[in-house]
Amino acid sequence: MVEVRLVPMNKKEFEVMRAAGVKRYADENVKAGYWKPAEALKRSEATHANLLPDGLRTEGHHFYKALDAETEERVGQLWLKVEPGEDRKGFIFDVFIDEGSRGKGYGRAMMLALETKAKRMKIDSLALHVFAYNEVARHLYGSLGYEVKSLNMMKGL
Repeated sequence: MVEVRLVPMNKKEFEVMRAAGVKRYADENVKAGYWKPAEALKRSEATHANLLPDGLRTEGHHFYKALDAETEERVGQLWLKVEPGEDRKGFIFDVFIDEGSRGKGYGRAMMLALETKAKRMKIDSLALHVFAYNEVARHLYGSLGYEVKSLNMMKGL
């Protein structure tokens, strides 16, 4: 079983993650049928700008690179937002396993490392969004105890 360490990103790593995340989120919304290709990048950029007005220093947002605990090699990344207040909730905006590291258990290891970190941060719950077409991710999250709390449904006309 592999293990990962979650290490805070530096500014350069954040900028690379953000740029790739904007593109990936645009592509995912097109694939899901929510956005048209011509508008997707602009909408994704606006969403990210709204969520992260102060970039890496946006209050409540935490950005981690995941390193293989044994080799110290980067295997992925994670973006977590912690809601302020007494009832501390965490929302995972992005979980990404690097291309060459997929299918090796790093996704599970990264989520378990996040749970450990979240408990130390006194976070009461973790939530996330997953597109319905992403069966691999849905299976992983379900196997880790995440439950569906709502569903969006759409019919093309």
